Amino acid sequence: MPKFLSRHPMLFAIVFWIFAVFAIAVIINWIVMPLIAGRATKTMLVPNVVDLPAEKADSVLKNAGLNVKWAKEGRYSVDIAANNVLIQMPMANRTVKEGRTIFLTLSKGRQEVSVPDLRGVSPRQAEISLQRLELLLGSKMEGAHSAIPRGVVIRTEPEAGKKVRIGSKVDLVISSGNSSGKTLLPNLREMSLNRATAVIDSLGFKLGGVITIQVEDKLPNTVLELNPKPGEYLEAGTVIDLTVAE
Repeated sequence: MPKFLSRHPMLFAIVFWIFAVFAIAVIINWIVMPLIAGRATKTMLVPNVVDLPAEKADSVLKNAGLNVKWAKEGRYSVDIAANNVLIQMPMANRTVKEGRTIFLTLSKGRQEVSVPDLRGVSPRQAEISLQRLELLLGSKMEGAHSAIPRGVVIRTEPEAGKKVRIGSKVDLVISSGNSSGKTLLPNLREMSLNRATAVIDSLGFKLGGVITIQVEDKLPNTVLELNPKPGEYLEAGTVIDLTVAE
């Protein structure tokens, strides 16, 4: 002990307690408090809820001891179905404290656009118009028409104005000119029965018999064959028989 402090015991006591309080504060701040905080606060890995339905994602996170907050607006997605989780923040497998809020954004599915009116344009112009809307050109079918010149679009399938998802296929019906009042029967193979029936009706034909056969690699009600054969010009009211997958 310094001689100065030994001659002044009161001052020594004050200095001693100042250093003692400082040392205790350091111990509490750097050793005790981290231990208490570590025991009181549990950490965990964030579960992956991307692509889960909204209710399921909410349940998974809350059961894990986390809070959930949803974005007011969803986002369009070509990969994640509508009403499934598109984005989560923090991302999956991040270490967080118990009770942390996880922010979720729902998918709105594929964005929808209206099929453009392509009547009277060339197939090439039609394809460009579809590409601008991020739609795909499907099959091209011929149909006789007395007013629309040969090689020009008569209509689309689905019809103009109908809402479809981005990336959908749009078929074109191309005019074959006036073939003495007859209409070309398009190729209906690989179409669904419902769609083929709609095409037959739109061209002025009538649906005849529908035969079903077992085919392993085709979806049920897929058109396999038709009679008369596609590519023939037929009178209005001609009966079209179909063979479809069972």
